[in-house]
Amino acid sequence: MKVISVTGITGGVGATTLVAQLAFALRTRGRRVIAFDFSPHNMLRLHFGMPWADGGGLVPHILSGKPWHESAYRCENMIEFLPFGKCNEHDVAAFYRMQHENPSWLALRLAELHADEDTYVLIDSPRSGHDLRAQAHALSNLILIALEADTQAYAVLEQAQTSLSLADADRAFLLLNAYDPTRKLDYDIAKLLRHTHEASLCPVSIHRDESVREALASKRSLTDYAPYSQATSDFSTLTTWLIARCAHLPHA
Repeated sequence: MKVISVTGITGGVGATTLVAQLAFALRTRGRRVIAFDFSPHNMLRLHFGMPWADGGGLVPHILSGKPWHESAYRCENMIEFLPFGKCNEHDVAAFYRMQHENPSWLALRLAELHADEDTYVLIDSPRSGHDLRAQAHALSNLILIALEADTQAYAVLEQAQTSLSLADADRAFLLLNAYDPTRKLDYDIAKLLRHTHEASLCPVSIHRDESVREALASKRSLTDYAPYSQATSDFSTLTTWLIARCAHLPHA
């Protein structure tokens, strides 16, 4: 089993979309994919065609005393996913408190999967819920820190390298998302990143591409909606790199 966590350097940089499209790309390569949504926004499920009104998910199951694995769904692409679930602030706080009191919670849940070496577990691991994010990062073969080429993201990056696991050079990588090299600021920030964070910068960037948003609106995978788009090519290249990288890393 390979575990990959995706965390945004700030909110709104597309971490959830990255998890979804990587899931589709890995599934296209014949891998079994299990995706966990640990974000209270509960948006990952929409990429997999789950109805908006369906509030089921991991947290409601756990807090009601039901077995956690019964909250799993499977989309038509045969990707298995566990939505966060519709929750109020009290529910979210209770779930995060549970993680603080049980630092081995995620490790025990992953062990129960009895997954083989061709299984990829993708975790949408937001900046909120520090204890759960720490658990996810500790168990991950690879940690992708998503950011866009803007000054806010770069400023946050300089302040948060330790908490985002970037000190772990073998496993943690910055992933530039929604990159548009025709924009001067995007180009300049990317150049600065290559100069200051070359060792931790993922060799693949995901270019800004309207097909990504359109695919979600159409409730289809990017590879199905726009197979020849720039973003589809980017995700294919990124998937190849991830598979190769994971093959040479022991489990955390």
